[in-house]
Amino acid sequence: MAGKITYLWKLTTRSASTPFRIKGHRLSAGFWIRFTKDVVNEPPKDEDDLSENRYVYDPLPDGKHIRLLELHPGSGDDPLSGTLRSVSLADSAYGRFDALSYVWGDMHRPGAATIALGSGQNLRIAPNLTDALRQLRHSKRSRVIWVDAICINQQDDAERAQQVPFMAEIYTHCHSVLVWLGLPTPHTRLGMEILAFLAHSSSSIGAGDDAPWAREQNDVVEAAINDVLGRPYFSRLWVVQEAALAPRVVMHVGRAKLEWDRGAATRRFLMRIKMAELAPSWQTSALRDAVDFRPVRELLEQSLAAEARRTGTPEPTTLLDVVHSIRNRNVMDPRDRIYGVMSLVTPAEVAGLVPDYSVSWEETYRRFYDLVESRVLRDPGTTLEDVKGVGG
Repeated sequence: MAGKITYLWKLTTRSASTPFRIKGHRLSAGFWIRFTKDVVNEPPKDEDDLSENRYVYDPLPDGKHIRLLELHPGSGDDPLSGTLRSVSLADSAYGRFDALSYVWGDMHRPGAATIALGSGQNLRIAPNLTDALRQLRHSKRSRVIWVDAICINQQDDAERAQQVPFMAEIYTHCHSVLVWLGLPTPHTRLGMEILAFLAHSSSSIGAGDDAPWAREQNDVVEAAINDVLGRPYFSRLWVVQEAALAPRVVMHVGRAKLEWDRGAATRRFLMRIKMAELAPSWQTSALRDAVDFRPVRELLEQSLAAEARRTGTPEPTTLLDVVHSIRNRNVMDPRDRIYGVMSLVTPAEVAGLVPDYSVSWEETYRRFYDLVESRVLRDPGTTLEDVKGVGG
């Protein structure tokens, strides 16, 4: 924007009075002089325009080289600082590092800051990344982390194009993918508690009494889960690659975190989410339409698919998958959501689960949960394909 013109007035008067009379009136005449100076006020420079201390990237060597950020220790609002070093992905000696998965957000929103990268040079970073690095850094020791906005020279289109193909390898071979969802709200604690119950608790979903949502009103549960799963992170395209390829995911909302490994732990987490969505207490409450676990379900499903491609072992469809896929179809009797799809699998796959309309639909679901938990969840590497012939 062009600078505004401001007029600085300097007034000096000099008067010489000569009295005279006209028709009996005494008059006097004088003069004054005004000096003006025009000054152009330049608008304040944006930090992006300050080139004298902007970080200058050293070119990356040829080959599969990337940069890693050694994030220096600190706490609270301490200034951010770190050191960039280049490593080769072809050399396993690069050591252990984490990779950050997050939403860039608006660079010009209040809260943007700089990270000092040595030699008196700074790099400006967006508010969401500022929050993430302040929360994720250690207080006493450095942390090695890959962050796209810092480790890739975003002003160099050629480098960006060269680095993008390496991202799948980065997220596959890092120690953990740190998923940053943002800062917490008053609803965050319960939302993360519910997800942790689904990911790690040994309590049966069928019983329901131990579930965190059983202790709270529906509107409180709705706000809590949607506080976590409704964040912009889950609408990002790159989430599929970043979190799905991770050997280990650590999801952060502020200081609260939830973690799981790929493979068996991922499968267990996904199955317990599906069982929760099938629970009679869930299906008969307002939560059925108010809460959607799809963002995290899709992430877990993509993770299992990536693991299946990596190991060459296809991920089979289970009875739970079939029942879950038709859970919102209209039926006259809720028990038919299970009984109506049993014909889609062999009798041996549902051995021990016999249609019985003399018991309540809650009891029907409890028996179904017992089947899933005993044959799948308690041995996450086992699928219903593995129990053919049992009880036949």
